[in-house]
Amino acid sequence: MKKSSIALVVVAALAVAYPAASWMTGKRLEEKLSKMEKKDVLFSNFKVVKQSYTRGIFSSKQESTIELDAGGMSPVLTPSALPHSLQDTAATTPGQESAEAKAEPDISSPVRKPLQIQVINYIQHGPVPGILGVAAGKIETELVLDASTLAEIKKVFGDKKFVEIRTLLNYGGGGSFAITSPAVKTSVGVNQDKLDWKGLRFEIGFDAAYKKLNFNFNSPGLEVNAANGGISAKVGEIKMQGDAERVYPDGFIYLGTSKATISSFSFTNAQAQNKGVNLKDISLESNTSLKNDLLNAGLKFGIANIMMNDTNIGNFHYDYSLQRLHAPSVNQFFVLLREMDRLQQDAAAVVETQKKLKELGVEILKHDPVVALDRLSLTSKNGEFKAAAKFGFVGVQAEDFEVPTALLSKMEVSGQASLTGNLADDFIDASQTDPEARAMMRSLFYSQIDTWETQGYIKRDNKVSSADFSWKLGQMLVNGKPFPPTPTVGAAEAAPVERK
Repeated sequence: MKKSSIALVVVAALAVAYPAASWMTGKRLEEKLSKMEKKDVLFSNFKVVKQSYTRGIFSSKQESTIELDAGGMSPVLTPSALPHSLQDTAATTPGQESAEAKAEPDISSPVRKPLQIQVINYIQHGPVPGILGVAAGKIETELVLDASTLAEIKKVFGDKKFVEIRTLLNYGGGGSFAITSPAVKTSVGVNQDKLDWKGLRFEIGFDAAYKKLNFNFNSPGLEVNAANGGISAKVGEIKMQGDAERVYPDGFIYLGTSKATISSFSFTNAQAQNKGVNLKDISLESNTSLKNDLLNAGLKFGIANIMMNDTNIGNFHYDYSLQRLHAPSVNQFFVLLREMDRLQQDAAAVVETQKKLKELGVEILKHDPVVALDRLSLTSKNGEFKAAAKFGFVGVQAEDFEVPTALLSKMEVSGQASLTGNLADDFIDASQTDPEARAMMRSLFYSQIDTWETQGYIKRDNKVSSADFSWKLGQMLVNGKPFPPTPTVGAAEAAPVERK
């Protein structure tokens, strides 16, 4: 057989096979896209109230009205939803309400209407959807907006699409989701202030069960300048990337790492004495891990350099962590909390859920969870303030949940704080431009420091002022002394006595 004949046979086979493959792919996509997994916590607040699907051989069109129950995204803790020990047991006879109860609004009745969003999906079937390589399908999503909203968007973006939403679905069930917005330079607002929006791109990759996610966000930033030249705000490049893996199929606890950065931020007002603020290298990092069913999560926030009124304040750090959280109980605890708002009309179900919540709370506290302030610091070339603390419960029993004061007595806190050098002076100078205001703030600050040192609440060693603090058995201690200070015998004798 000649080569030309073989080529014709191949082309003919493809001409028959590709439409068939595309049609079958389209059928599978329709089955997947026409239903929403209500059991999945990621979609539990969404409801498809209207949908139509028009399927062709190579492409399809899906039109949907999706209802978002914003009120159900966080439980509404009505009085009946609270544990019995926290409910108001003021004397009321059956069928009779107190005056306070009558005056309160009925928060058990939802006042927040669900938000409805109209969406159109234009779907190209695989195996080769468009020119994007091999995939089950490509989806271009359009948000249907009202005329007035579109008019406002057009004022900013002109004839450009203000947002493009694209989804690629793999044959294995996973895929990727991307949102992009174009860069624009325009004038906005009544005063026609100048806006330079540099655009954005946000991508999310997911597997078939939405168990594993990875994401990447990037925007070169934006700049806004007032038309009169007085106020200017600038945001530098914004980046975010990370990965996450869901622990439980019915929950929303994810493990993984993420990092977000903003290269710079500045705000100035040329018409004010205050020259503004300038921040550089802002970062936010998170890390969540699991070992032996115990969850550890940490968050680190930092600013590499802070300038206020042309004064270099230094760098700032705020790190905290959650340690030894019993993951199965924490997950189930929040799953039940999500259900509380739906159970308000079923008193028996509410009571049963309260019982389960208490049991889960006891189980969580059995593992001695800790909330830790790992680092709070402000550091400059002239000094540093730093603090650290830990908060937790010790020896909690099930019966402690019946009496809130008993639970508070099991709470323990410990920590340290210190101030070195002339950092306080730097901060006062940066925040106050008026010399008299500076002098007054210095006087008030050092007067208070002297008072606390005299009382023993601050220790001084050269240029270092420090204190240890704790809370145990319902008592706050600073450097081992009760705080606030108790009146001395002399003070009590000097107090005026009421005469009858």
